[in-house]
Amino acid sequence: MTVRRAAAAQLARLASAGVNGASPSKWYALTRWTGGGPLGDGEVRVSPSQVDRFVTCGLRWLLEAAVGASQPLAAGHLGTVIHAAAALVAEGADSADVASRIDEIWHQLDFGSPWYSAKQRLGADQMVARFLEWQRDNPRELLAVERRLRVRVDNVVISGQVDRLERAQDGSAVVVDLKTGSSKPTAADLERNPQLGVYQLAVMLGAFVEFGLTEPGGAELVQIGKAGGAKGAIVQSQRALAADPDPGWAQAMVKEVAAAMAGPTFTATVNDKCRMCPIATCCPVDPRGGQVTP
Repeated sequence: MTVRRAAAAQLARLASAGVNGASPSKWYALTRWTGGGPLGDGEVRVSPSQVDRFVTCGLRWLLEAAVGASQPLAAGHLGTVIHAAAALVAEGADSADVASRIDEIWHQLDFGSPWYSAKQRLGADQMVARFLEWQRDNPRELLAVERRLRVRVDNVVISGQVDRLERAQDGSAVVVDLKTGSSKPTAADLERNPQLGVYQLAVMLGAFVEFGLTEPGGAELVQIGKAGGAKGAIVQSQRALAADPDPGWAQAMVKEVAAAMAGPTFTATVNDKCRMCPIATCCPVDPRGGQVTP
């Protein structure tokens, strides 16, 4: 008790002197909420990837969307290059053409050190090789790459971009999302993968009606990064919405997520992406953010 009184007296002295952070009125968890209402009203805009991030962890989505918390830029360089390479392949470029184009821009990318840049360059070649092999064996008709979408369901506007839009032999639409990371969803999680589900919903709502596509025939994650196999890409397929026991799950999820995005409460959820989370030191459920009051 004596120590606590002495500490309180010292804090009072520092606060009186105007030392920043000494006054309890400035301490986190003792300050008042700035507001308890929703972040916005009226129309809500979401993207397939945003829905996926929000379902994974609402708090991370908020801090990334509201204050720009994100992983270092180097983490996204390789993915951007590979998606551009895939677009070149769709235009008819072969592996030599793609490698040449990558070499032209590689020196402009900052990977932090020469050895890591060289490692990533080798990884890029491996991913391109996996992608080329997958595309060669893909029987569907490619209709568009990097295609924008925008549809509405009630007060929710779904907008975004698909990596590849393809037509299956039965005339249905299949959206393909290229993945260049080191992790992949489990088979159980894939059945209701939020991002793929929203892509299928967008097809059903008429996002690609100009191609004559209104029936989703499923969606795929094509793993060409470290999550892919040593011998080639790993394809993870989500069944068509019409084949699901609950065909309306994707639309219900979008409405639920859109309502939750308005706040005011955002839940931190432990998940398999916590290890690389850029907001871990602000998270009450992560040991690195243990000082944060839930």
